[in-house]
Parts: sequence; structure tokens; C-alpha cells
Amino acid sequence: MPASEALLAAVSRLDMIELCSRIITKPERNAPRATIAEIYALAMATEGLWAIALEATLLVNALERAMPWESTDAEHHEHVAIQMAAIRDLLTPLSPIPTQQENTDGHR
Repeated sequence: MPASEALLAAVSRLDMIELCSRIITKPERNAPRATIAEIYALAMATEGLWAIALEATLLVNALERAMPWESTDAEHHEHVAIQMAAIRDLLTPLSPIPTQQENTDGHR
């Protein structure tokens, strides 16, 4: 069943940064007090962030497979490699799925 108009209206009025900050600051107190709209908004945000994380992972993997690019210089290659490593580092804590390196050596 899709969300009601009233729920969507309540969600549209939320400040997500403030909501997350409030829950992170005092989780035992503030998480149980979250409204249905806040919980729904957090669930939708989580789903959206997972979609972004998955797409970024696919992009990084595709770029990695395509390296080295013959038509670009070494400086460009290094810049792309640094960006791929940064994205991979940011995505790692979000993923419960072990990376290839974790599978190979048993740890991160």
C-alpha cells in the first residue's frame, strides 16, 4: 500500500539533517520517539542511498576494468584511480557484502 498524502505531506516538512542529528546525538532517547513520518523518511533515504551506493560501486568497477586508458595521460589515470579509491573507501562501511579483497585475505 503506498504512503498516504498526509504521510507524504508530513515527510516533505522534515529537516532530514536535523532528524538524523537528533537521533545520532541521543539514540536511546530520540530513536523510540521518532514519528511514522520520520521513520518512513529515514527508510526512503536509506533505500535511495543504497541505490546510489550500488550504482557508484558498479561505476567504480567499470572504470577499474577499463584502466588503463590509452588516450589519456598518467596524471589523469592517477586522478581517476584516487577518486575510485576514495569512493570505494566511502562505500565500504555501507556494505554488508564483503569486497573482493575481504574475500581474498579474510579482512579489510
